[in-house]
Amino acid sequence: MRIHSRIAAVGTALAIAGGGMIGAVPASASSTTADLSCDAWRYQRGASGRHGASITCHGSSFTGFVICHKPDGFLYGKLGNRARSGGTSTAWCDVNAEAIDAGAFPN
Repeated sequence: MRIHSRIAAVGTALAIAGGGMIGAVPASASSTTADLSCDAWRYQRGASGRHGASITCHGSSFTGFVICHKPDGFLYGKLGNRARSGGTSTAWCDVNAEAIDAGAFPN
């Protein structure tokens, strides 16, 4: 999935989860998106039973995200830590939720 699609997916998930609309990605961010190169996201399993994802990117600082799915069908997004180029960002779902997609956006 392309980064633009992932940004749209996490924006939609966060808007649904928050019950409102979040701000759109500014046009200046789309020009830096092409400079961000990310490895495939990696599924993570924490000791407390949480599931999440980590991603490593190069080209600019970035924030990772994960799209989570609860057993009752609830879909939402969580943001990971901000990382520098070459670093890794990890985002965690709530307990009993599965990571179904992940990605990163430049910042």
